[in-house]
Amino acid sequence: MHDLVIRNGLIVDGSGNKPFIGDIAIDNENISLVSSSITEKGKEEIDAEGKLVTPGWVDIHTHYDGQVCWDPYLTPSSWHGVTTAVMGNCGVGFAPVRPGEENFLIQLMEGVEDIPGSALHEGIEWGWETFPEFLDAIDKKEFVMDLGFMIGHGPLRSYVMGHDRCQNQVDASDLEIDKMSELVTEAINAGALGFSTSRTILHRDIYGKYVPGTEASSEEMRALAFGVDKAGEGTLEITSDWLDEEIEMSWMKEYVKKSNCGLTFLQTNGDAVKTILFSEEHYLKGKNIRPQFPGRNVGLMFGFESSLNPFMQYPAYREIAHLPHEQKYEIMKDPDFKNRLLSQKPDLKSEIDKRLAEPDNTKTREEIEKDAELLSSLTTNYKTQFILGTPPNYEPKQEDSIAAISSNKGISELEVMFDEMMKNNGTNLIYAAFTPYDDYKLNFVERAYGLKSSVAGGSDGGAHCGLICDASMPTTNLSHWARDREAGKKVPLEKLVRKQTKDTAETFGLFDRGEIKSGMLADINVIDFKKLNVSHPKMIHDLPLGGKRLVQDATGYVATIKRGQIVSENGRATGSLPGNLIRGKQTCKVKSEISKVSLFDRTVRLILIKLAQMYWKFNKKTVKSTIVSSSS
Repeated sequence: MHDLVIRNGLIVDGSGNKPFIGDIAIDNENISLVSSSITEKGKEEIDAEGKLVTPGWVDIHTHYDGQVCWDPYLTPSSWHGVTTAVMGNCGVGFAPVRPGEENFLIQLMEGVEDIPGSALHEGIEWGWETFPEFLDAIDKKEFVMDLGFMIGHGPLRSYVMGHDRCQNQVDASDLEIDKMSELVTEAINAGALGFSTSRTILHRDIYGKYVPGTEASSEEMRALAFGVDKAGEGTLEITSDWLDEEIEMSWMKEYVKKSNCGLTFLQTNGDAVKTILFSEEHYLKGKNIRPQFPGRNVGLMFGFESSLNPFMQYPAYREIAHLPHEQKYEIMKDPDFKNRLLSQKPDLKSEIDKRLAEPDNTKTREEIEKDAELLSSLTTNYKTQFILGTPPNYEPKQEDSIAAISSNKGISELEVMFDEMMKNNGTNLIYAAFTPYDDYKLNFVERAYGLKSSVAGGSDGGAHCGLICDASMPTTNLSHWARDREAGKKVPLEKLVRKQTKDTAETFGLFDRGEIKSGMLADINVIDFKKLNVSHPKMIHDLPLGGKRLVQDATGYVATIKRGQIVSENGRATGSLPGNLIRGKQTCKVKSEISKVSLFDRTVRLILIKLAQMYWKFNKKTVKSTIVSSSS
């Protein structure tokens, strides 16, 4: 008798092959049999007739580095079928750390990832200094999913150089570079999945300074990259603008050509085509290079409960901004308040003076003025701001924009925004497409999904608590791209599943998961595809000290199975916590290397890439990344 049998499901096995009807037997932690029909009974059985059966999602871009200290369920990612999460992304994290310098790392995380610093102070149980000690501390805890960690450039640079020198455009000495490289190797030998860095101007601490490593020299980056290589395994993760190709990409190209370790990146600005073609070329040549793409625009959520809304610079709103939401809502229901608010203009001078007078302010008037102007530009781009709806539509049409609705109704854009955000007791949200969305289509993502090298990424689970709500991305990737899309071509279900299971697992050398195959880990989702949706985002206050965060529920997950145990049924946790800390590369007897591309497919694609590179160079064209808005 098997421990668990899943019967009659439409199995999308993660390989990229066509779905098929079949049964799955599970024994202990592993899949023991996949067949068209399994006669032997199971101690437990799931009737999956009419349902999809997929591998559990492997989310490689999360920021639960602090949340692991207080939340064994890693919500909301566990609500969305994630069974493996990788964190330590974007160069931030909490190890290594010298005693007494913990606050500096919290400030970095708060600034970059918008996680309340008060919650991190309250919730993190410090007790480590080195990265191996950090892993040992995490290893003592129980979780609903498997967790993997990278060592981040920010804590590493702070640990070696001191927090007073690790920023401010200070070059590391040769000895400091050697020490950092040594610690990268040490971390990976202890079980880190790799090393991460941030090279984008978007990532700043709470005082507006670039995070450590943003402007690190090519010599430092080369040494750290080959610190990964020295360990013999692991993946280099980069979040970068790639604005100066000659400087920024020189060390990365050297690493790709000389190392057999992995590389994955999110591009936040610059010429995306050039880097994509480079990635695809070297992936086809056998390198584990994996550009990450979010399946939807990285969108800001404007509302009266979120961290940003279009009225924040208006005197009438500033009078009540400090009040609890319920009190603000009662005041805003008064038509006289609405009329007074909409008759005003932003008072930037008072806002700038107030910030200058704050005791912990480190910015100049000019810098604060730029911040105020950026805020204004973000909240007034009405052509790419939309009523989000329920369920949310992340590829909205032009006629759904605030600008179009304003024109049709004959009222101001601000009034449209106010009326919409006041719905549902003042909790409704406006979706602002942060990335360039002038054509009102996600065709760039569609083309990215056509690449062999690309993987699903950028969910940022656990981060951007007050303004972005993208941890649900694994769910919307399926529901939107395979079922609901109207603006262009749909993507085959089997390809989408592979992009966030087998491909993401292989990015970090996790060869024991990501496919439904005998011998693999029994990490599985059973999904009612017709009902698969995400909810309208909502603000909850369940972080330590009542800290707030935007979350989305999911419908359609019949069951999520982790290491053979049912951890969720119909959206409710069972209480089972079988998740483990992942230490380094994971192997499986049925699979032990990166997926190969057929000789014919590889040859044809390489020829097309060379032609595309020549065309792009000759025409000197640039296509901006889909991460950063033009206003940034």
